[in-house]
Amino acid sequence: MKKLSVLLVAAAVAISASAGMNFKTTHALKANKKMVNKEMTKMNVKNLKADKASFRVITEQPEGELKSYNRAGFYVYVSNGYLYSGQQDGNRMDIVYGEDGKVYMKNVICGIGSYFGDSWVEGTIEGNEIHVPMGQSIYWSDQYQADVVLAMGNTYQDEQGYWGFEIDDRATEAVYVIDGQTITLQGTEDQEAADDLFGYGLSAYWSDDNSWSGFIEWNTVLTEREPVVTPDIITEIPEGCQVYTYFRNSATIYSSLFGISGGKTDGKFTVAFDVANGDVYIQNPAWWHDGYNTWVKGTYTYGEEGVFISIPTGQYLTWSDEAEYGIVLGMGSTYVYEDVDPESGESGYYLGTELDERATEIQFMIDDDTIYLLNTEGDINAEFPENYNAYGMFCYWSDDQSFSAVEFANRDEYGQTEPLGYIVNLVPAVPANPTADNWIDNGDESGYSRFYFTLPTTDVDGNMIDPEHVSYSVYVDNGNGPEVFTFDAATYSYDLTEDLTEIPYSIYGGGYDFRNGYVYFYRTNAEGFDPLFTQNIGIQAHYTVDGVKNSSDIVWLYDVESGVNEMNADKAVASVRYYNVAGQQIAQPSGMTIKVTTYTDGTTSAVKVVK
Repeated sequence: MKKLSVLLVAAAVAISASAGMNFKTTHALKANKKMVNKEMTKMNVKNLKADKASFRVITEQPEGELKSYNRAGFYVYVSNGYLYSGQQDGNRMDIVYGEDGKVYMKNVICGIGSYFGDSWVEGTIEGNEIHVPMGQSIYWSDQYQADVVLAMGNTYQDEQGYWGFEIDDRATEAVYVIDGQTITLQGTEDQEAADDLFGYGLSAYWSDDNSWSGFIEWNTVLTEREPVVTPDIITEIPEGCQVYTYFRNSATIYSSLFGISGGKTDGKFTVAFDVANGDVYIQNPAWWHDGYNTWVKGTYTYGEEGVFISIPTGQYLTWSDEAEYGIVLGMGSTYVYEDVDPESGESGYYLGTELDERATEIQFMIDDDTIYLLNTEGDINAEFPENYNAYGMFCYWSDDQSFSAVEFANRDEYGQTEPLGYIVNLVPAVPANPTADNWIDNGDESGYSRFYFTLPTTDVDGNMIDPEHVSYSVYVDNGNGPEVFTFDAATYSYDLTEDLTEIPYSIYGGGYDFRNGYVYFYRTNAEGFDPLFTQNIGIQAHYTVDGVKNSSDIVWLYDVESGVNEMNADKAVASVRYYNVAGQQIAQPSGMTIKVTTYTDGTTSAVKVVK
């Protein structure tokens, strides 16, 4: 969902129960408001007329001149067992003006199309008035063999807390008055508060038992919209381009249905050089919007340090003809500020965003096998709230310039700017050792204990490897030596269709999450239960290219030096190696280091060392 200009970032804030609707809801009833459901919206009603629908459901756009209108006014709708109310701002109505004074209105009640599907109602123009007969069917249910039918009436609440709707039998039509470029619904209650659930207005009910659909609106004013020109979006590039694919390595802050998130990027993006014309194209330049597979276009020049790319701002990554807005690329900043919630009076942290309208281009530099995003600031690894203060490649919604995402160059542990991406030479290689980081026990066998680990991003020689060719296996030791753990499909059915002892990168679900660096277990080590392991749990990385699979050592969570277990006691040490947190082998411990001990029997152990 869009429109996230002010967001609490300390705890991912849910936006609204109406995630699929472009409305700004302002009021929600608590759970004690009793309701019953019928295809999401069935509710109690009294004194309703039994008229059946006299019109067929019109789902195809009628012939005639199409005009689009912005809505204003109040509405009520039901979602997930609650009633919501608010202003109609952000919603739209289409009207077709046909021949012989016919007129057709699409989704005549605010928001109802999101639940019952798009449909049209028919009316007539008489002078400066549009007359829409009541009783028209706007939805048909095969399950209930019943229509959702248009009506005028009142919402009410009885002594038991049930909400209902009472049809006005005298109202045979809805009347709209045309005044220039505005159209106003007549005769509804002149309410002043968007959070008021009581009102007389335009609604709909089920024809089989006259129960309320859960939708009603009043004070509706339609204002004609200016035509919006569809922007050019590049979906194909010229033939003969020189194409390079990079593995992402940047940082991002982005808005979603659940609030604000931030972290390292992953996956791939593509750069294509049209040498013949001096142009360059970048596919999916912004990580948070990498599912569109669209391109942006720029130019490139050669310099002493490498190839410089300039991408003009204002280019669209995506566009919705229905909504008439899309995602635009620019430069901008995010920042965290502390403020007091006017409703609760509690202080909290909020995210502010600002588009840099002075920025006319986004700059990249290619140096050998790496690409850099230039002129950015931020450190996603810093402590909150500094980690959400950033300036970089900014994605925003075109209709109101509200924030969608910002991407910027990440900083390494020494504060140095890291590349936006690496070209990965896809050749067989031995992956560097992973690290076994933590075990969190949930305390019973119902599930969700977690084994945390960090998989390597390089091979043993420090060269980048392609994570899409990485997999891993988990080992347990119950006193008889290492045994590979089998994730069986019966237990892990949420993610698996077959038993697996090796988890590939491509699995991305509820139980196995390569990108988050942990794996769920429906087992526990809590006292009184059959334990998953009695001595140790370990992780091994695999790298498979062209059918050749190479594996790292098995790295165990508990080391003999930690005193947690005695599994490696009295074993002869064959070698000791040190790795930094990126999985690169180093000569001596420095900062946070992983010490990997290999024994003469082939087993290994790992322990974190801080120097």
